[in-house]
Amino acid sequence: MRSRPRYLASLAVGGTLLILTPFNPAVRAETTPAGTQSDGGKSDKSAAQPAPKAACPPAAEKPAAPSEVQPTAEELRFLELTNQERTRRGMNPLQWDPTLTFVARQHSTEMRDKAYFNHQSPTSGIRTPMDRYLKVVARPAYACVGENLFYCSLVDVQRGHNAFMASPTHRENILFPRFEKMGVGIVKNEKGEFWVTEMFLTLRDPNLVASKKLSSR
Repeated sequence: MRSRPRYLASLAVGGTLLILTPFNPAVRAETTPAGTQSDGGKSDKSAAQPAPKAACPPAAEKPAAPSEVQPTAEELRFLELTNQERTRRGMNPLQWDPTLTFVARQHSTEMRDKAYFNHQSPTSGIRTPMDRYLKVVARPAYACVGENLFYCSLVDVQRGHNAFMASPTHRENILFPRFEKMGVGIVKNEKGEFWVTEMFLTLRDPNLVASKKLSSR
């Protein structure tokens, strides 16, 4: 008797590039067109059952600070695949960043728990990728942040990376030459579905770097 093939659904939305200009409190958003979609993936909308109260509940663990977050093997694999694409083209590899991973996991978790899939969060104060990044760091003079999102009905890192590279907007973030750091946040549910947020960052203002080069001549 043949077993029924498992239904696969995956969804990726277009990469977003956000730039915080130096000495300017305004954020200029440069959002690329919508990305690719296949099979119309759906978020899990079932609510988890509350855990029974223990007679002597254990002490709650202190959550890790953004700078102390450790990557999972799957998150590191996304970084590895990204760096393979970059080094193959003579570009600088990206450094793993714990703060970006912290922010990325928060967004993946919210998308899973609130059953939406978008760069725009429904939560006030953290609506954009730049909002979410600035929420946990001291405001830099300049920042350029990119974000890629992926959902799949099963855990498949290679499938997610292939979807990013097949979409011009996601690919642009992966191969953007000025990015220096990357964080990946993966969350799953009891069904084995997973949500992926990739975040990219550079804090180097190209205008200031260019002016220093000119002045040194």
